[in-house]
Amino acid sequence: MDFNQLIKELLPPTIGANMSMTADGSSPAGNASTTHGSLRMNGLGIEGLLMPLLGGGMHANPLMRTFMLVNQTLGAYLGIDPTALVTAMGFVWATYRLTRQFWSLVWHGLVLEYMTSSVSVVSDDEIFDHVMVWLAAQPRTERSRLLMAETALQSAWEGDRGEYAATRKAVPVTVSEDGKEYVNFSQQKASTPPRYIPAFGIHGFWFRHRYFSLHRRQKPVMEGSNIAPAAVTIRDKETMIISCFGLSPEPIKELLAHAREHYYKDHYAKTMIKRPNSSLVRRHGRHSWMPVANRPVRPMNTVVLDQEQKAAVLSDMNEYLQPETPRWYANRGIPLRRGYLFHGPPGTGKTSLSFALAGVFGLDIYVISLLEPQLSEEDLSSLFNSLPRRCVVLLEDIDTAGLSRTEDKSGHEVRTDTKTTTTTTTTGGNGNGAAPPSGPSEWKVTDLARALKGGRGGDGEQKGISLSGLLNAIDGVASHEGRVLIMTTNRPETLDDALIRPGRVDLQVAFSNATQEQASELFQRMYTTDQSSKPPPFTDIQQQKDSRFFLGKQQDAIDEKDDVETPITDADELSRIAAEFGSKIISGQLSPAEIQGFLLKRRKWPRKALRDVEGWVKAIAEQKANKSKITQAQ
Repeated sequence: MDFNQLIKELLPPTIGANMSMTADGSSPAGNASTTHGSLRMNGLGIEGLLMPLLGGGMHANPLMRTFMLVNQTLGAYLGIDPTALVTAMGFVWATYRLTRQFWSLVWHGLVLEYMTSSVSVVSDDEIFDHVMVWLAAQPRTERSRLLMAETALQSAWEGDRGEYAATRKAVPVTVSEDGKEYVNFSQQKASTPPRYIPAFGIHGFWFRHRYFSLHRRQKPVMEGSNIAPAAVTIRDKETMIISCFGLSPEPIKELLAHAREHYYKDHYAKTMIKRPNSSLVRRHGRHSWMPVANRPVRPMNTVVLDQEQKAAVLSDMNEYLQPETPRWYANRGIPLRRGYLFHGPPGTGKTSLSFALAGVFGLDIYVISLLEPQLSEEDLSSLFNSLPRRCVVLLEDIDTAGLSRTEDKSGHEVRTDTKTTTTTTTTGGNGNGAAPPSGPSEWKVTDLARALKGGRGGDGEQKGISLSGLLNAIDGVASHEGRVLIMTTNRPETLDDALIRPGRVDLQVAFSNATQEQASELFQRMYTTDQSSKPPPFTDIQQQKDSRFFLGKQQDAIDEKDDVETPITDADELSRIAAEFGSKIISGQLSPAEIQGFLLKRRKWPRKALRDVEGWVKAIAEQKANKSKITQAQ
């Protein structure tokens, strides 16, 4: 290839003619040669050829000065022809571009179109989390060159496998001025590694001797709002495309099923708790709920309740959840719903029984707060319709939810916040004839919450969730079937009759304060050795020479001999102490939550709890008699 001729042809005609004239008339002998890359053309070097193109300012151009320096260096000292080097680089670049275009045409137009199968998953779906958690657990993922690090937000129960094991080996401590040592988990946070997942782009991995391709891509999506049509929000929507060679997507389905099993293996013997998603996400309907906690299943024997009532609830719920029950209900024209009302004083175990029931039957719990300010009746209906086939819907403290019954056309009855006002009588919800608060200064905390929610709007417009709206969501014509509804209340007498009528509430369970037998049961369960984890025996100070706790840290010596306990390993002795503890509890005076809180403060010292219980019961009785909220003894 004649590089000089190529430059000549690229120059304008007038410049090319001048170059030819110069070559004919003024070329000195011996100057029309090219030696080791010094470009000469009839007396004109490469500077002369490029001078007309640069308008005579070539020597003032730093880029051209650098180019000429490189040209002279390669030609004079290294013996490399720059024209050949440029030609080779151009050939390589052209070959690369052609090969890439050809490969793209073959790969996308032939292989991906006719020889592979793929499945797409959006980031809003639960399957996306299943696959990402499974990929993060694969050893090949950690060795990948394209990773994304993220902080794995875990609950108190999700880090038991690795973090708790490391904690038991070495617990960092903080030493106080008096020499006592307290556990400190600041270093534990620093030593917790992040979770690594595949970054955005294309990744490959093997599963069951088959190669899969994973493509993560993200793009912004503009969404409108039903509340404010003019408002537009922009969010990032991610899509995951899983592909494999073959004409059937069955291998990908097997992969997704395996990832789902791997995900729920960690959730085995745990109860998932979900709450409504944000109002922006709820518009999608399918993604109305988000998980907020994943707690271990609560054993039924930890719920303080009469055994006959436990058996009745378990039997009724088990019969309802049988596989043949839907057909039986349908043949008789009965809606497939079941409702329970748990009522009783605070701290008696109403919510605990709800969690225990969900754990027994392996159901998730969906918690709805009717006091949420942004929750409308339309949102409530959408939330109920997006529930899975079998689940537990929990409405806690339904008596404080601010439900309101609107006035009828005749204006005869107005019912607001579970308090009825008629044209002739006014009756408070507590049955004492007290009128509702007349002004904000007389409002209670629940009244303020209802006012903020919108139930006491000054403009007279009904806002929030009305009683009819809740009833339609529970068992309206378009309501969802198959779920278990549990409502809890501290004041069942204030509830509307329509809310607790048969068909909406099929079984009522009454909770009461603890009896002496239940107090003994609580005590024995608190101090019974857990056979699964086998923690160190409960004691004030173990009888060892170094007087160490189970954390292995030195404590100050205690002078009083009464505070030194020996471990209780005899079940008969524990039963005797538990019975003595229960005999000192006045039946119906203390809630199980109060007794449990007292025992938790002495969870390693059963004999100390027995010594302190009598004075504690007396102090609590005086506090309740004086209607004081300040606890004098704990």
